[in-house]
Amino acid sequence: MSGGRAYSLSMSQPPYGSGPSSPGRHPTPYGDPYPKVDERVGNAQRTTVLELLGRALEEGYLDLDEYEARLTRVTEGKTVAALHAQVADLPPQFHWDPFQPPSKARQEQKQDQDKDSASAMALASIVLGAASIPRSVCFGAGGLAGIAAVFFARKGLRHDSGRTKAIVGLALGILGIVLSIGIVLILLFSPEQTTTRTS
Repeated sequence: MSGGRAYSLSMSQPPYGSGPSSPGRHPTPYGDPYPKVDERVGNAQRTTVLELLGRALEEGYLDLDEYEARLTRVTEGKTVAALHAQVADLPPQFHWDPFQPPSKARQEQKQDQDKDSASAMALASIVLGAASIPRSVCFGAGGLAGIAAVFFARKGLRHDSGRTKAIVGLALGILGIVLSIGIVLILLFSPEQTTTRTS
């Protein structure tokens, strides 16, 4: 209850200098009122608060035990008050605005990260796919590398930046798997192996 009370007190004055539009709710720069303290939250809000806590941990405002405890509360939190209580005692740069839309810079940063990740996954699929082909002669050992290449290629296909590389890696991985299966079948059913089993 203390977390909810702290939130109510912190919200008692409009954060942007304008008066309340209704009891318990205040207008934001976007024309919408703040949610009530018992309004339910979703995964997007939880993710935002978790990112703030992660930054606070990195910058030394939280120790590891505090971070883990707050992480659990955020993950289990179901209301605005529950999430706000986890960052209410932190400096202003870690405060959470429930109505704050993702900044353009943050969106662009995430897009760049997704692009780099897809490109890295696609490159890994090519390396693993290429390695799976010569390793297939080692009693089909290349099959494992081929499976890994297919796995990384699928992730690389999610972004245009890595699509071409991912397709190449996927093809090499599948080829390595097919060759490995073929080598295993040849070794198992070769005349020498058949003669050995019958004797």
